[in-house]
Amino acid sequence: MQHSSGSFGQSSQAKKLLENQAAIRKLLSDPETRKVLQLLRKRDSAQLQQAAQAAMKGDASALNRIMSDLSRSPEAAKAMEHLNQSLNQ
Repeated sequence: MQHSSGSFGQSSQAKKLLENQAAIRKLLSDPETRKVLQLLRKRDSAQLQQAAQAAMKGDASALNRIMSDLSRSPEAAKAMEHLNQSLNQ
């Protein structure tokens, strides 16, 4: 899987996406997004929630670790690559 430069918390793409509600709705309706979310739900929800809260405060390191671990799964890696391509369009 290819990683974009910088962390999620510092990504200008992430900031633009968060500012665009229509893009968020489109992304959330994407089957690949649903696959990633489903795989994330199988993880420790408290750990994921803490990582998300830290990322919202500017520290995305824990979220980046979770996503890196998740990307070791071929199914998740494929879904995440599709999402990266969608975000870069």
